[in-house]
Amino acid sequence: MSLNLLLPEPGVTALLASWPDEPCVYEREAGELDRVINPESIDHYLETGCVPADEIAVVSNGAAPHPDRHRTAGRTDPAKLRSLYEDGHTIRLGNPQRVVPFLADVSRGIQRETGFSNYLHAFVTPPGRQGLRHHWDQ
Repeated sequence: MSLNLLLPEPGVTALLASWPDEPCVYEREAGELDRVINPESIDHYLETGCVPADEIAVVSNGAAPHPDRHRTAGRTDPAKLRSLYEDGHTIRLGNPQRVVPFLADVSRGIQRETGFSNYLHAFVTPPGRQGLRHHWDQ
């Protein structure tokens, strides 16, 4: 069950019983998701330049610099991304389920389990920084 990769059993049960109308926080044990998607794998994904340029957003203190700050000739520039990260920017990687097979399987599994479409985003924020304001997404 794909939801079990993200939530402990009480969270899965609650989500499948009713859609949340307020933020919920659950703690879970590390598992398969953490072995496959971890700081090293995300760093490698960023360093390869394989992240589609139009699926990247960079933000710091609620403001986003122009996309050319992380692109060269319209393509993802890993060195520019690294520099922005080191300057304290959060990097949002949009729709990794389109290019990472493991995440494609997870996304499809959640769709089967819930009956709802979904998409994934990954946020990489430097330690001690906050790129986005507090919010929650249903």
